Amino acid sequence: MSATRPPEGVPSSVPVPPDFAAGAGVDPRMPVIVVSGFLGSGKTTLLRRVLDTPELAGSMLIVNEIGEIGIDHHLLERSDEETVLLDNGCMCCQLRSDLQTLLVDLGMRRKRGEIPSFERIIIETSGLADPGPIAQTLYGDAPLARQYRLAHVVTLVDAAHPQARQAAPRMAERQVAAADLILLTKSDRAAPAQLEQARQWAQAINAQARCETAVMGRLDIALLTAVTPFGRLGGEPASTQGGSYLGRRAPLHPHGVSSFTLVFEAPVPRPVFQLFLDVLTSLRGPDLLRTKGILHFEGEPQAVLIQGVCHVFDKPVALPAGAPAPARSSLVFIARKLTRDDIEGLWRAFIRLAG
Repeated sequence: MSATRPPEGVPSSVPVPPDFAAGAGVDPRMPVIVVSGFLGSGKTTLLRRVLDTPELAGSMLIVNEIGEIGIDHHLLERSDEETVLLDNGCMCCQLRSDLQTLLVDLGMRRKRGEIPSFERIIIETSGLADPGPIAQTLYGDAPLARQYRLAHVVTLVDAAHPQARQAAPRMAERQVAAADLILLTKSDRAAPAQLEQARQWAQAINAQARCETAVMGRLDIALLTAVTPFGRLGGEPASTQGGSYLGRRAPLHPHGVSSFTLVFEAPVPRPVFQLFLDVLTSLRGPDLLRTKGILHFEGEPQAVLIQGVCHVFDKPVALPAGAPAPARSSLVFIARKLTRDDIEGLWRAFIRLAG
């Protein structure tokens, strides 16, 4: 049993699994979409657009300040001091305390019929917030993990004003590293060279995320409603990539951030993998900005989705019976000051000791 890498520059021929639909017998938990990005990157414009679409009607929006997203013209009635009902069927509440407490409270009140029902939650982070702790909250809290699942992390990158991300590069990196969808905004104000520079910077940090350009908040709403383990990777249709988990290779990795994939030729023993993951997260958890993959475990018929942020991981989710799955297990890492050789060496040591 070994962890191997594809030849340099050559993507793995692993097919991307099909969409995971809520309620399709795989993961019926309520989806949570996190919208991240620096101040001024266009989160307000995006939220106004998407909340006006019929596909996202019936969403619960959680924001830091209700006034920040300019929803006053949408207000229909105030159902209590914290929750407002919007005229498109969505609801909005202000995050005044702990997110964990708020999510539990919303779930209970929805179940009791105290507030209108909603089908998903959209969380807008503040411009200087790391979306990673939100994922950790959903992954690490057992009651929440039974009710909610992280569907997407969407990070907006202002292509016209690179000085924002240059002023706080570590936070900008964390926002991009956590994403499965990166939206380049302000393209109407950016020169072509600026837009391409923003794209290369984002993909250098996270080559696995889909990277799209959003104009005045307009985007294909299916990018948010279709829930997949990875989405299409690298910002291109899957057919142009050979179904690769590697996406397009980026030329640079700023500030010690790198992304790489471990490919396992044989089914993985689950107990050994869990020990490997425990040790890795204990030693270098803060540097594991994002980990995600699909693994075949020994003796288990279905491939399993694995994903985590830093030292906290979501519960493994089995792919639906009969769904196409990668022929080999693949695990993608976006990490700071860690190399493929570091992590592969640790895995090989565990395999040797396990005999």
